[in-house]
Amino acid sequence: MKKIVTLILILISTSNLCAQNKKSTQMGQTSIKELQMPLYDKDSTANAVVLYEHANVYLDAEENYNTRTDYYYRIKIFNKNAFDLANIIVNLYKEKKIKDIMAISYNLVDGKINTTSLDKTKIFSLKEGDNWTVKKFTLPNIKEGTVIEYKYSIISPYLGLEDWVFQSKIPKIKSEYDAAILGNYKYNVRIIGFNKLDKDKPSIDKKCIFIDGLGQGACAVYAYGMYNIPAFKEEDYMLSKKNYLSRLSFDLESYHSPTGGVEKYTTTWAEADKKLKSQFFNNQLSKKRYFKKRIPLNILETPDDLEKAKKIYSFVQNHFTWNSNYWTSEDAKIKDAFLEKSGNVGEINLALFNSLQAADLNANLVVLSTRQNGIPTKLYPIIYDYNYVVVRTKINGINYYLDATEKFLPFGQLPIRTLNGEARIINFKEDGNWVKLKPLYNTVKNSNAKLILTETGDLTGTLKINNTGYYAAKQREKLATITQEAYLDDFEDKEIDIEVENYTVSGELELDKPLNETFDIKIFIAEDLGNTFRINPFLFDRFKENPFKLRERLYPVDFGHPINRNFAISLEVPANYNIVKIPENKSIQLPNKGGYFILNTNKEENKITVYTRFRIAKKTYSSAAYFALKELFKQIIISENSYIVLKKKA
Repeated sequence: MKKIVTLILILISTSNLCAQNKKSTQMGQTSIKELQMPLYDKDSTANAVVLYEHANVYLDAEENYNTRTDYYYRIKIFNKNAFDLANIIVNLYKEKKIKDIMAISYNLVDGKINTTSLDKTKIFSLKEGDNWTVKKFTLPNIKEGTVIEYKYSIISPYLGLEDWVFQSKIPKIKSEYDAAILGNYKYNVRIIGFNKLDKDKPSIDKKCIFIDGLGQGACAVYAYGMYNIPAFKEEDYMLSKKNYLSRLSFDLESYHSPTGGVEKYTTTWAEADKKLKSQFFNNQLSKKRYFKKRIPLNILETPDDLEKAKKIYSFVQNHFTWNSNYWTSEDAKIKDAFLEKSGNVGEINLALFNSLQAADLNANLVVLSTRQNGIPTKLYPIIYDYNYVVVRTKINGINYYLDATEKFLPFGQLPIRTLNGEARIINFKEDGNWVKLKPLYNTVKNSNAKLILTETGDLTGTLKINNTGYYAAKQREKLATITQEAYLDDFEDKEIDIEVENYTVSGELELDKPLNETFDIKIFIAEDLGNTFRINPFLFDRFKENPFKLRERLYPVDFGHPINRNFAISLEVPANYNIVKIPENKSIQLPNKGGYFILNTNKEENKITVYTRFRIAKKTYSSAAYFALKELFKQIIISENSYIVLKKKA
């Protein structure tokens, strides 16, 4: 959900209003020294570096005193992997417009600066839906070693100030933000991320504006900057990078009109709860009569409340197909969605909310921000930060959190995308409160193989896989969306040495029960080295690559939920072979009971057993635990690259 405050600037109609603005950066700053730069000395692996970028915000008298932001960028491109930085895309919301686009590419030719300017006919506009226009252009004559320089201005009639992002996927030498904001507009300014400001000089300009009949007016002047900013490097198991990128965020708190009135935009949570009901839920919370007529009577007459709630959840879950859209502030029409059997997150879960109330069950709405949308601030309510809504029902003193958009999740199990810190329970009769959402069911995968090694070096036997929690939901969805033949073909493609001779499955429809799969298999993986066989016993779900590669990670590691994976294999070998070597036992523990990896092996006459236990005990680990996690996965990879060695008896 875009954070846009769609309120027209009140002062634009005031006559004789003049605003003072700081000087914006001009084009033509590129030097021979920048063009000769072979690499960035603070990060020699960087494909490019931002030499300088600047945003300057002020009221523009020539644009009817709308807010103008002048943007300037100068970037050094070291190699072809950064050529995409020459493709510029600017998104414009509704009445915003762009002007004064200029772009120049600089190259060094025979020791002199050669410039190539953007052809204005190569600037393109594209309409995306009713609210957005996209402006695109590409800087010309891009080569390895080019410096690109461009600027443009955005004219906006809206009060909301866009975030200024200091950090990106490439390093930056200098990034600055200046703004002159009318004193009667008060913003909460937040500094987000791990890098500190090098320039932080807010001030007051008492002669910023002159209003006819009111006299001089003041501006709040913001002046921020960061220098030598390292590139932000994404890695597996992280929440939205918005949580960690160094940036400025502006939240409009209030407006004081010249006549003395005050309009508050950042209020209390109690007032925000009311606004959610009237504005964001669009009066869709009183449809229980409609749903009471459409829920089967046998469900409504179920005597046990928990059983009744489960049936209502299943009814809504199977009636709707989620259209992959999240909750928005646009008009929700749950009656239309019910008839069409399709809707977004808001429409489906508001239908569930009304259905539970129609059955005289306790229900509340819970708003949240998804994992990829970012963690909203709790300092004050910014309701535009929330893009998702689920339902809580309380039965026999136990709270259950429900989301009917996923057809393969059991009652009480929320999708992984919702597990993003704390969510806000909306209680329209009293103050709401916060809750940390957690999975109801543990996510566990148990794999057990019983195999026999034949004289020809093939392994035959049975593999049983038992899944619960999110593992089970994922497998159920896969089994439901493709044929069994296609499913087994995919299994064999991933495990290229395995041939499935027979397959059975149970528990596909019992969402709150484990999913059990049995494979009769033949494996062609024993390495025949003359009189010796070499076998890797870790046949399935082996870790082949460490997900943690950074030298330093400042942001937390977030797995979404605890993980348990257990693997066991029993291998019988022919009597005419000696067991020469088996994998070494290993036990690795994470600090503070954070998890472990255990490998145990045993040999007894002609039988070898190997089992592993892998556990990630927590959802989130601090950056301080990063190196322990990195070492854990390193040792797992080493262990699972071990072999059983068999030698034929003389």
